[in-house]
Amino acid sequence: MEKTETDEVTSEIENIRMSLGAHLEELRRRVVYSIIAIVFCFILCWFFKVQILDMAKRPHKFAMEKVGLSTELQVLSYQEGFYAYMKLCFITSVFLAYPFVIYQIWKFVSVGLYKREQRYVLLFLPVSYVAFVVGGLFGYFLLIPFGLQFLIGILGPGIQPIITMKDYVSFVFLLTVALGLVFQLPLVMLLLSRIGFVTPDKFIKWRKYAILVIFIIAAIVTPPDPFTQTMTAVPMIVLYELGILIARPTRKGFVYLGSIVGCGSLLVVAVFFYLTHKGGEINLVQTHGEIHFLYPEGKEWNKVSNHTSFQSGITLKTGSEGRTALSTKKGIDLGMDSNTEVHFIDPLKIQLKSGQVLISVKESEVPLEIDTPNGRIKTNKGTLNIQARDFVTIVTAVKGEATLLLEGEEKKLLEGRQHKMTIGGEPVDIGSVINWSEGVLIEPKEMK
Repeated sequence: MEKTETDEVTSEIENIRMSLGAHLEELRRRVVYSIIAIVFCFILCWFFKVQILDMAKRPHKFAMEKVGLSTELQVLSYQEGFYAYMKLCFITSVFLAYPFVIYQIWKFVSVGLYKREQRYVLLFLPVSYVAFVVGGLFGYFLLIPFGLQFLIGILGPGIQPIITMKDYVSFVFLLTVALGLVFQLPLVMLLLSRIGFVTPDKFIKWRKYAILVIFIIAAIVTPPDPFTQTMTAVPMIVLYELGILIARPTRKGFVYLGSIVGCGSLLVVAVFFYLTHKGGEINLVQTHGEIHFLYPEGKEWNKVSNHTSFQSGITLKTGSEGRTALSTKKGIDLGMDSNTEVHFIDPLKIQLKSGQVLISVKESEVPLEIDTPNGRIKTNKGTLNIQARDFVTIVTAVKGEATLLLEGEEKKLLEGRQHKMTIGGEPVDIGSVINWSEGVLIEPKEMK
């Protein structure tokens, strides 16, 4: 009898071991399938890595173009670009393979769930994926571009940021994944309330602590600036209130959530309007014809399309039928004629390389300096018309006065006067001089 009971216990243990082994084998199989899917997506992404990077760069390009800076990413070593592409393709492959991986997880855990639990999971997984995608899109289209614009915009003039490819890829995808996870909050709250772990009343009671924790999380997952933290925290607060409402729908909850969504929407619209209409140091007022600009350290000219503001260091050039009028934050209005090229060194110093400009300067303690091919011009107040040619620069004081610096000498240009600035003299027709002088000069022998 004892032997029989022992055999039964041994047989039961053996059955459990076999069952555990089968589960481990099933787990191994699902993990292998998931890895194969990720590797396949990685290989596919590698062939399109440049296109994926261009897509990932759009928030960066939006922010840098708004402030008139170069949109190029930098690499600081030979291998940095390779590692950055590896990271980019890996993260993208995980995104692409995510539904298949979730399906493999479902196939593994579904056999151990009751029918009612399976229905909950089948509802939770697709909604969770949609919430994750919505969170990522929120970061990609709204939070990241405007957050980057804010961070770049506060640098001020004379500072050229160096954004590396590695840092940008890590930053964008870390923030995108973090926002995708944050948007799971209402689902997690619903799940906790359904299983009875936390009641909706507890969520309401913990609201003030939740807001504090939300701002702490926003400070961790975002750059250290109040704008981006607030832009991240406000949606999280809305999601928290949405989670309470889903866990226990009430009229008061709908009103409260509607108030938060309304105020949050107004805040987002106000921030969007401020950032999209916030001028740079150089703001285009109107343009006619083709206008091109060149970024600092840039090599290719870009056509002005939706650009309305730039930072110092930019170079503007008009075409044969192009004209433009612009203003700066230092109270300088400038009109560029056709075939004109101007380099804006800083807010109070420009370089007229060629063409014709009309400059109006409001009263300023620090004079505006205009470098030309034939000398330098300074003025504190007034309106000047400057025409730069190869060998001569013609300066007309339409209103006010100006100081001309030519070959180490200063000359005062009074209102209503014009001066031609030249270095080494103006070119002349030597042939005409020789023609009129023929017969005038007599050789010494002829005089005798």
